[in-house]
Amino acid sequence: MLTALVTLTLASGPVAPGPQEEPFDHDHAAWTAILEDALEGGLVDYRGLRESPEALDAYLAQLAATTPEQHATWTREERFAFWINAYNAFTVQLVRDRGPVKSIRKLGGLFTTPWEIKFIPMPAFDPERKGEPITLDEIEHELVRPVFRDARIHAAVNCASLSCPPLRAEAFCAETLEAQLDEQVRAWLLDPGRNRLEPEDGRVRISKIFDWYESDFTAGREGGDSQRVLLWIADHVDDEGLAARLRRGARTLRVRHLDYDWSINAQRGRR
Repeated sequence: MLTALVTLTLASGPVAPGPQEEPFDHDHAAWTAILEDALEGGLVDYRGLRESPEALDAYLAQLAATTPEQHATWTREERFAFWINAYNAFTVQLVRDRGPVKSIRKLGGLFTTPWEIKFIPMPAFDPERKGEPITLDEIEHELVRPVFRDARIHAAVNCASLSCPPLRAEAFCAETLEAQLDEQVRAWLLDPGRNRLEPEDGRVRISKIFDWYESDFTAGREGGDSQRVLLWIADHVDDEGLAARLRRGARTLRVRHLDYDWSINAQRGRR
């Protein structure tokens, strides 16, 4: 398992990078520059990235060159930011290289989803040394969720679809990671296109993400599943009045999940 490799690497203690290794840019300045150029209103100019691929390719190469020895010296925040940015950048690459498409789901095969495609060259995290690329699913479900155990990740990673929390217009960085994650969550929760939290007719309507990853949002809380999800939302929403209403109604409000729009998150005419 990939997590076993990461755990082993971290457990071995800090290891000084070899002399051939250059310091990793934990500001992820290259990714921020790409986003500033390609992103508008949360939508991506995939066509532009296809026509001028050099900057994204260079950033992806920097990610792929990371070694276990480097990774072991990093703080938790540096590792967490690295994997969020890696997930988002490689997702953009997948759509850029295999598009244009109307939905990322069109990129999967007959028996394979796009998130199961082995296209990410991360040799340092190929535990059996088979030389195989890894998948987006392996990043999310083996290198991020079970390692960092932070449900805010679901507001930070982007699945290239309109109902997904939008790409942040800057890279995630260790020094500001906590504030960035909190801001992403608040914006996602209060976006009426993705969550409708004001109780109406005894119910609230929330993102399907809360259904798919319910265990991430309910861990460590008492009560029924829907109640615990609403309490998580109340703890993170940037509206004290709404938070109080959700807490009061957590036991009685019915939760409905909004339909998920898998349309590609591309700017008009720039798929």
